[in-house]
Amino acid sequence: MVSLCVIVIVAVLSIVYGFIAHRAFTVDYVFDANFFAGFAMIVCGIVIMFLPSAIFAKSSSPLDRFTYVERSFDSREKRQRIARLVLWLGLFVTVLAGLIQLLLAFII
Repeated sequence: MVSLCVIVIVAVLSIVYGFIAHRAFTVDYVFDANFFAGFAMIVCGIVIMFLPSAIFAKSSSPLDRFTYVERSFDSREKRQRIARLVLWLGLFVTVLAGLIQLLLAFII
């Protein structure tokens, strides 16, 4: 459902861009923009997945060794969960945009 909302938002923005750029209603940029948005989400998910946890974990409290290990595991799991969510969202946006484009190609 979220991926369909992202597709609709990107489609509306690309139609507005096409109207501004060409001074006429055009849907030339809709699928290219959706594929680019999906690709950007996939790349962001991969980058977040492989970034070190030290970038995201900011703490000012003193830590002993066991607390540090537990906190690093928790922060790594949280970061990887967010990365997987962004990655799957990008994959769904790309696949659904492709399926919608194929469907419209058969209809039109």
